[in-house]
Amino acid sequence: MHKNNLNQPTTSEPFSWVRIYQAANGLEANIIKGLLHTAGIQCQLQGELLQGAMGEIPFEQTGVDILVYALKERHAQEILVNYRQVKQSAPDWVCPSCSELNGPTFEICWSCRTVKNDESE
Repeated sequence: MHKNNLNQPTTSEPFSWVRIYQAANGLEANIIKGLLHTAGIQCQLQGELLQGAMGEIPFEQTGVDILVYALKERHAQEILVNYRQVKQSAPDWVCPSCSELNGPTFEICWSCRTVKNDESE
């Protein structure tokens, strides 16, 4: 990062990678990666393989960083704001076929692969 005359950071180089989010686990990281990919934003996941070392290394070090080009950071942050709002406002739902509890971001039951419908709680 460069500094201007006022000793304040200026924007990053447009094609340098910047961290926009630290996901709790690989599943959440890949959900966000899919959202970014759908919007045409290239991203990298960093630390995904550390999930297998959970218990051997401190829990705080097993998060998965999501990086995008500095050029796309603002657009990616807008997508993250929407993701956080949906994540907070949407309730978990119960699968009508197997009664398994699924998170709000799942459209298909993780246990039996039944598609979520309007009657799912």
